[in-house]
Amino acid sequence: MMKAERLAKIAAVMKGKLVPKEAGEVYARGVSVDSRTIAPGEVFFALKGKRDGHDFVSHAYQNGAIAAVVERKVDVDIPQIIVDDTLFALGELAKEYRRNLNPKTIGITGSVGKTTTREMIAKILATKYTTHSAKKNYNNLIGLPLTILEMGEDVEFALVELGINTVGEMERLSEIAAPDVAVITSIAPVHTEGLGSVENIFSEKIRITNHMPPDSTVIINADCDELISVADKINRRVITFGINRGDYKPIELSFVNGKASFTFRGISFKLNALGRGAVYSALAAIAVADFFDVPLVIASKALELFEPPPSRLNLIKAGNVTIIDDSYNSNPVALDEALGVLAMLDAKRKVAVLGDMLELGEYEEMYHRKVADLIKKHGVDVAFLFGPRMELANARALEMGLDSEIFWFADPEELETQLLEEVRDGDLILVKGSNAMGMKRFVESLVEKFGVAKADEEG
Repeated sequence: MMKAERLAKIAAVMKGKLVPKEAGEVYARGVSVDSRTIAPGEVFFALKGKRDGHDFVSHAYQNGAIAAVVERKVDVDIPQIIVDDTLFALGELAKEYRRNLNPKTIGITGSVGKTTTREMIAKILATKYTTHSAKKNYNNLIGLPLTILEMGEDVEFALVELGINTVGEMERLSEIAAPDVAVITSIAPVHTEGLGSVENIFSEKIRITNHMPPDSTVIINADCDELISVADKINRRVITFGINRGDYKPIELSFVNGKASFTFRGISFKLNALGRGAVYSALAAIAVADFFDVPLVIASKALELFEPPPSRLNLIKAGNVTIIDDSYNSNPVALDEALGVLAMLDAKRKVAVLGDMLELGEYEEMYHRKVADLIKKHGVDVAFLFGPRMELANARALEMGLDSEIFWFADPEELETQLLEEVRDGDLILVKGSNAMGMKRFVESLVEKFGVAKADEEG
């Protein structure tokens, strides 16, 4: 919970004008950007997005807000701090709060694997230190400040994600977080609609170092050629990890039922998460643990107990079928990884339910056509494709004359009906697509029809 602070101090940090001035001695005990969930004693930030937060100041006041940060005075009987830009002000408050508490801050960025990496690091560090990590996938210009402002005074380590959609965002995120250690998981074609190209993604991600202290450390994926190519140009200490190369490289890596085992410095590691992506996350987490003097045997035990975040390669047993719920989001690299997991596991039939991959911009057609190649590569028996972009994958599959059964749907209800009719006992079903495609509904439908029990722990 945020340390209580006077409204006068909060206004001064944000260079805002407090009205009435007499409210300066009132103490705030947190911040919120949602009038529905604000708690008594918190300050409401009226952000502008799809809806204007200024229209909800009254509702926030009714629910206990002690003050509001606004860009114009609103007709509500509540202390107000008037600023030029409420989003910028939120970042300034978080930046100052982090500076005053001064925890060791670890910033995680990358095209894929941010959340799993962050949560693995948090699981390990929590065995030795008081650790604060975002409860949700808070990684943008709103979520990052909220994560920081939720920290208690006793926090020794703050773990934050830095996610970007457009050029220029990383500069501001880095300024707010000023991480002591940065972890860069990967560079891949994600959010190219806003970022333009893989080259732009790379140049933006590396900006995480711009506001790091001089004695800080950057931990990078050595299997990512783009990152290795600039490792000697990063004016910070660099530590590397990777399956194929790096300072933290696994020995005797093997997979049983999709879950990895390996050794490092004579310590055995057995992961409870699926796929090669989990290995990369674990190696990054091990590097952080070692850097901060957590014994590797303790790190090993923590990783064995680690549960993947919701809808990220979660294995669900539903009656006589098994579901791989990877419905949280999708991009070309993550889809290849998920289909690789599908290929690793034994089943009578391998079924993939795949939704559109969004925010690919000019690369949209190319990567959706390549989905057909991925279906062939990973031996998918039946594919249900959903969304207007996935029609491109369907067309490519027809051109290739794939042996797989391919069904394409524009309507989710039609897909759902046929999916439930086609699924057989013994099927293994991967569900994946961009978050906006609502792929979780197909997981829920399968569970509802076939019954649910937690997947057996295997391997």
